[in-house]
Amino acid sequence: MLRRIFYSNRIVLWAIVLNTLLIFVGGFWPGNEYFDVLDAAFTLFFLSEAIYKISREGWSHYWSDGWNRFDFIVIVLALPSLVNPFVDHNVPNNLLLALRSFRLFKSFKMLKFVPNVKDLLKGFKMAFKASFIVVLAFIILLVVFSILTSLLFGPLAPEYFGNPGISMYSIFRLFTVEGWYEMPDAIAANSNALAGTLARIYFSLLLFGGGIIGMSLINSVFVDAMTADNNDVLVEKLNAIEKKINKLMTQEENGEQKDGVD
Repeated sequence: MLRRIFYSNRIVLWAIVLNTLLIFVGGFWPGNEYFDVLDAAFTLFFLSEAIYKISREGWSHYWSDGWNRFDFIVIVLALPSLVNPFVDHNVPNNLLLALRSFRLFKSFKMLKFVPNVKDLLKGFKMAFKASFIVVLAFIILLVVFSILTSLLFGPLAPEYFGNPGISMYSIFRLFTVEGWYEMPDAIAANSNALAGTLARIYFSLLLFGGGIIGMSLINSVFVDAMTADNNDVLVEKLNAIEKKINKLMTQEENGEQKDGVD
């Protein structure tokens, strides 16, 4: 009976969907004890699923499967939510929210039921490898210009460039074209006309180089690697066919030459 329940993808998927809907609906009535109890029941269901599979398959065999590792980590992360029904709602809100937020991890279990998710994850891994150098170069560019901009404009706009940390966040916002014009305007308001003009030119060039070209380059490399088909086997087969065709053509030419000599 338990094997039919815990090894049924349909039952587990429905449990994940219902639990996610419960968390969503429960958000309209925060602090409702009934929702907390039902959510804890779903958490215990997923915990029982993991325990049953471990006891049946053994820890080594269970842990050798990537999806089992994923499920186990998600459940461990969601375990603190079990104390929600027993928490006094008069405790500080930040603690209560922290405990409740852990239950959201259970929704990640739905990823294993996404069609072709293995190909998607494989493509993501390939895309990350392909874009790693570009991302690293972008980070170095971000750090360098964060320090430089902090030195140049920190005194004029401390809310944006008061120190390298604040400056890094502001430059990253600029690269994402988020409120980029506000920064040079703030500098211009606290300086003379020449400094304001130079600041606008500086940030426009920075936006063009880092935001438009830099971010577009990262996106293009990542998307290109993500959508590229894994055709290694197909290419090998085509190469083998080409070699056979070339061999047949060579044999045919040699045969014709032999007939001509005869």
